[in-house]
Amino acid sequence: MQLVNTNVASTTAGTITVEFHGEGNELVSVRMAKDATISDHDAIQHAKQMMVQLTAFGEETGSNSVQGEGASINDTLSAEVNGSLSGT
Repeated sequence: MQLVNTNVASTTAGTITVEFHGEGNELVSVRMAKDATISDHDAIQHAKQMMVQLTAFGEETGSNSVQGEGASINDTLSAEVNGSLSGT
């Protein structure tokens, strides 16, 4: 992915999201717990470290492939939009 832009945003659910935008509408989004002292630069660095750690694990197939891993992205986003996300 050829990186074009990076955005950092806080969400209403007490999280921070880092979005890496690439050419051709590619998008990688990393959501993490919000730390009041974290700068945008530090959030970007932490998100990059998280992605590197993910590559160290074997491939998984399908959504929620690890039992108990959590709600799907659609469920999470719907709950956040509706204001019912309870810190899952």
